[in-house]
Amino acid sequence: NCTQNVYFEDLPTYRVVLTSSMETKNKGNKYLFDNNINNQISAFDLIATYKIPKEEDLKLYDIVVYEFDGMLVVHRIVGIEEPNEVHPDCRYFLMQGDAVGSPDRFPVKYSQMKGIYRNEKVPFVGSFVLFMQSPAGWICMLLVVVAMIGTPILENTLLKKRKQRYALLVADSQAQNTEKVDEVVEELVAITELNSSSMFDNFRSTKTFYEKLKDANEQMKNRYNSIVETLLRIEGIRVIESKMQRSYKHKSVCVARLFFRGKTLNVCLGLNPGEYENSKYIFTDMSETAKHKNYAMRIKLSSDRQTRWANELILELAKKNNLVVLDKPIDKETFSFDNLKNKRAKKTFKQKLRLSPLAKERYKNLKNYLSTVDGVRVIEGKFNVTYKIKNKALIRFAIKGKTLNAYLGLNPNEYLGSKYIFTDLSNVKKYSKYPMRVKVSSDRQVKWIKELLQEIIKK
Repeated sequence: NCTQNVYFEDLPTYRVVLTSSMETKNKGNKYLFDNNINNQISAFDLIATYKIPKEEDLKLYDIVVYEFDGMLVVHRIVGIEEPNEVHPDCRYFLMQGDAVGSPDRFPVKYSQMKGIYRNEKVPFVGSFVLFMQSPAGWICMLLVVVAMIGTPILENTLLKKRKQRYALLVADSQAQNTEKVDEVVEELVAITELNSSSMFDNFRSTKTFYEKLKDANEQMKNRYNSIVETLLRIEGIRVIESKMQRSYKHKSVCVARLFFRGKTLNVCLGLNPGEYENSKYIFTDMSETAKHKNYAMRIKLSSDRQTRWANELILELAKKNNLVVLDKPIDKETFSFDNLKNKRAKKTFKQKLRLSPLAKERYKNLKNYLSTVDGVRVIEGKFNVTYKIKNKALIRFAIKGKTLNAYLGLNPNEYLGSKYIFTDLSNVKKYSKYPMRVKVSSDRQVKWIKELLQEIIKK
């Protein structure tokens, strides 16, 4: 019964309210307050309407649907004018929206009325109904159905492929064809990754603060520079950087937090929004959000005026907390693509390996060699791969730039006068168990590492 012009006495016809003319009580409409009328309707509410009753049954303050100039209007009866010399044959009904200060321009006849509202509604659902009635809504529904049907088919196909690779892997293992086995393993890993949720995670990955700043227009970059320049005038301020935002603190004083929403830079300040309710500043109170509890006043830097206001409030915050404000920034920090490049997320060991064919080939050679050693176990990390024997440090691989590096569990001092070229990292806590670093930049280095691995195994 979601129809536009057909009404029933017992069954409701649902209608989406498209305007806010009935959403609030206008202070000038005294009849609303005198009669304590509170059945207002908001924009995009889904309301139930019924067939209009007999003319004599209509009364003041009923909400009805009437047609005017080809459009359907949902308003309240605020006056009934009985037949007179001007209109001897019919009544006139005066209509008005609760949020509007004056009645509708033209009086309404009973013949124009289509339905009546009896205080039955579902809030905010109307926007969804309108969307689902649009071409975009139909397309979304179609895509959902296609996804529901297509996903199981795709999963079955990938499962078959994986089983085929497993079968091939077993056959090649029995034939002791190591090179072929490695190729199959790589294919198998690729298929497994494709079938895992990581593919979808990568698809949904959110841009970091720096990536969004890089993509921002020149105006947004200038606003960012202006805010940062003001913040860096505060003596002793420190910056706390994370993936999605940048926070500024002075000891225990929370000063500001910068982040993006969509393409707009936002600044949250450590001020009490309640103190600025009737001020000139336009802001959002975030005090009820746990995430922004210490930075409760959010300002969208959508214009130069908003940026100017944000700078004023930063200086005011500094004054309230007795912070020293210098004439110039401590360290002039401006937008830099080079800085952004350094801030990008690090590539994983596997990603770096794929990008460097030589490193991949040498790692493959050493990996095959280690697979022949009894009792070796592999610990795969995000940025390195570690090999151990009975919990004893054997070797750790990592890639710096495009060069494979091997960190061996040997004492570098024992090899100071030897033929081996290495770096002593025993003073670095991080490498205390793998203090001997060898750059695997040639086949000769691969040969040396195999010799050194033999010595560790003997020990």
